[in-house]
Amino acid sequence: MSGPAVGRGDGESGVPVAETGRARGARPRTPAPRLYLVLTYVPRRSALRVGSLGAVTLERGWYAYVGSAVRGRRARVARHLALDKPLRWHADYLFAVFPARRAWLVDGASGECALATALAALPGAERRPPRFGAGDCRCAGHLVRFGRRPLRRDLAVAAHAAGGPAQGAVRRYALRPAGS
Repeated sequence: MSGPAVGRGDGESGVPVAETGRARGARPRTPAPRLYLVLTYVPRRSALRVGSLGAVTLERGWYAYVGSAVRGRRARVARHLALDKPLRWHADYLFAVFPARRAWLVDGASGECALATALAALPGAERRPPRFGAGDCRCAGHLVRFGRRPLRRDLAVAAHAAGGPAQGAVRRYALRPAGS
């Protein structure tokens, strides 16, 4: 006699398993909210040294840096927005010369590389300079240049294209008041 499969995959628990392989009533796993975007403006063509990348040239325009933090995402974004910090990541070199203007938290997108790819696919966008922020992966880079300031809805379209939900994936980051 055949019936529903039971167990937790090892045949021990006796809990019915849905066709998806999860125990009945178990919630599906969703990606941890760990991505963020930090925006800055470069007012004129500029050359700067960026850690292991060396000398890079940035054209005039708006730049969105895509980052991630497995833990402490809000603290990581606050660090990028801080003016006085040690230079550790590629983004630190950029924001030391061209301070961050604003930031967004991105939930549900599949990862930094996918989000940077989706941003670069937006009209008027391109990844520049190559490999910026991509020291721990093999993608083209995590910095995307825009000819005009990207709006939250532009970022939401890219987040959705990168696997995020159609609504609510992009939230403006706001510093918490001291003591809260």
